Amino acid sequence: MVDSGWLANPEALQRAQFDLKLPFTISLSEGRPEAAEKLVCCKLLRLIPGKRMVCAGLWKEREVVVKFYLDRRKGGRHFKRELAGVRALTAAGIKTPSRLFHGIVSAGHLPLIIFAEIKPAATLVDLWFSQDEKRFRLKLLERVCVVIAGHHTAGLLQSDIHWSNFLFSNDDLFTIDGDAVENKNAGRALGRKSSLANLALFLAEPYPGIDEHLGHLWQSYCDCRGWSIEPGEFERLRFQIGDHRRKKVDKFVAKSLRSCTAFVARREDGFYTLIDRTYQGGDLERLLHRPDELLVDGEILKAGNSATVVRINIDGRDLVVKRYNIKNFSHALRRCFRPSRAFVSWKMGQRLSWWRIATPKPVAMLEKRSFGLRSTAYFISEYVAGSSAYDHLRRSDLPTAELEKWLQQFAVLLTQLRNLGLSHGDFKATNFLCGIDSKLYLLDLDAMRSWDRPESGFKVAVSRDYRRLLANWHDVPELELSFQRIIEKLLL
Repeated sequence: MVDSGWLANPEALQRAQFDLKLPFTISLSEGRPEAAEKLVCCKLLRLIPGKRMVCAGLWKEREVVVKFYLDRRKGGRHFKRELAGVRALTAAGIKTPSRLFHGIVSAGHLPLIIFAEIKPAATLVDLWFSQDEKRFRLKLLERVCVVIAGHHTAGLLQSDIHWSNFLFSNDDLFTIDGDAVENKNAGRALGRKSSLANLALFLAEPYPGIDEHLGHLWQSYCDCRGWSIEPGEFERLRFQIGDHRRKKVDKFVAKSLRSCTAFVARREDGFYTLIDRTYQGGDLERLLHRPDELLVDGEILKAGNSATVVRINIDGRDLVVKRYNIKNFSHALRRCFRPSRAFVSWKMGQRLSWWRIATPKPVAMLEKRSFGLRSTAYFISEYVAGSSAYDHLRRSDLPTAELEKWLQQFAVLLTQLRNLGLSHGDFKATNFLCGIDSKLYLLDLDAMRSWDRPESGFKVAVSRDYRRLLANWHDVPELELSFQRIIEKLLL
């Protein structure tokens, strides 16, 4: 027996925020026998306040997923678009979750669609990271590219195509999110230009290992469409993938600055705060409201004039808090109008995380503000166990094979940063952490910068980074030579 919770009304759902009380029940019947059973929503899957909400629940003793369209002005339009997309997928013979019911709770003008829940189910993202065997990953992408070719052959284009919109269940592959499916060509197959652009958008995820399969995937897609590959077409695909990736990461970073499913943004009690929602609540809230009081309970890792770094246990999890101090009045005057270094660290931490570059996960950012002017700021991240590259690579007992693995990780990291147009600003060896999980982490992101184009300023900044990195090893000629070789390859 499932707890049916409180009886919700459309107005309450349209005002719903992330503190929505679950479970809740909503009546759909209003004289319609097919909807006579009440819908019980047990789990919130996604919420865009005032726009859309997705819940898992029960209806007629069946497990379902329900989409609510909350926007009084635009909700009806998105509801109709979702229905049209689902019908187009079904008509084209493309598997999509069964639509069990659709309608509008008229008292509140609340459109909703109920779908059968697919079980067992895993998204393409889930399976990609379930194992790193290349053949397995290639087969996954091939299967999805075949389905996308089916979309395009039927004249369908998924405007917001991404990996979470493809659901594997046993041997079946489902396309979800009909709202983004457009019948662009009245049932006629899409042309090469729009097909290539849509496939590039799908492949523009940051997950490691994709790019080595691009040639094979484009060939597989063309085979499904009965096409031969035209000169320069693959190069256009790669260029568009890069362009989409830059736009995606900018969109993700912008998303981390506002309240959404993943993040919380708020201004209250003289603080501007950004929080990873998975950490919200508990003692973290106490830390965010009284940071200086709670920091005295932590382990001081660094007590500098410009910054104080403390390791602290919050809700059973080890975190690192970096407080950026205001040294004097003139320093306060210089900093109050500029984004704080904590804010820069937060944005850059999100950017690196999106690119799957190892850095301690950002947990929260806090700025003290008075009349909109910034003062002391705090950056909170997960604690990562390990030792600095400065100490670890100098160990006399470090096996040669292990040293080579760390140097290889440095080569990969520096290549990624160069290719992404990122300069760090302070390549001290203590800003690289050799984690006990054998990963190389990049620390201290407050001077980091993203450059839109490889202009001279970027080249100057990167050259400065490389010189600082080499300076770490002047007293260890073997290491200095190894890093010199890595940098020389980057400059070719």
